[in-house]
Amino acid sequence: QTCDVANLPCIATDAPTQTPTSPPSNCPTGSIADATGLKCCASTCITCGGSGCNTRPGGQYACCTSSVTVSCSTGTLPCVAPAVTNAPTNAPTDAPTNAPTNAPGLCPSGSIPDPYGEKCCDEDCGVCGGYNCHTRPGGAAACCTGSVTTPCSSGTLPCLIDSIIVTDAPTDAPGCPSGSIPDPYDEKCCDDGCGTCGGYNCH
Repeated sequence: QTCDVANLPCIATDAPTQTPTSPPSNCPTGSIADATGLKCCASTCITCGGSGCNTRPGGQYACCTSSVTVSCSTGTLPCVAPAVTNAPTNAPTDAPTNAPTNAPGLCPSGSIPDPYGEKCCDEDCGVCGGYNCHTRPGGAAACCTGSVTTPCSSGTLPCLIDSIIVTDAPTDAPGCPSGSIPDPYDEKCCDDGCGTCGGYNCH
């Protein structure tokens, strides 16, 4: 009882009141969360769950949560709310730090190497060769390297780095007939009108 009556002990009537702060929760509008933020009660309970919950306005069935399993999606209170999920704050926004870098003294200025350090593409491609190379700026002609045999000394991109060219290496995949091109693995052949042999979106 408050101290505006003569009995002691009592609660001072001018004592500052503190509004309980609730943890982040997905409780429905007009309800309040318990200490875990996972269960919700009617706002008239003042505090949701915990010791003495049965003595609050609404009583046990409105304010106690220990045995509550009903989802808040049913519109019933008290209820169990979906857990709050936060987007990770350390999600990478840039390319991995171990992404291939320019091969010094090998790829011509304004070009970038493929992941194997063997071939070079225009730097506008962003990534040289590999999966979905035909979708990058410049398309397959600029960014795909599966059938590239032109040396970089020719001034043409994409190109094969001169220092790794083996003079007696075959220029086509073994068994590829004239008028055809190899796939990126030099295992299969397609008509050279395809531009790129096999891979994503070949159809």
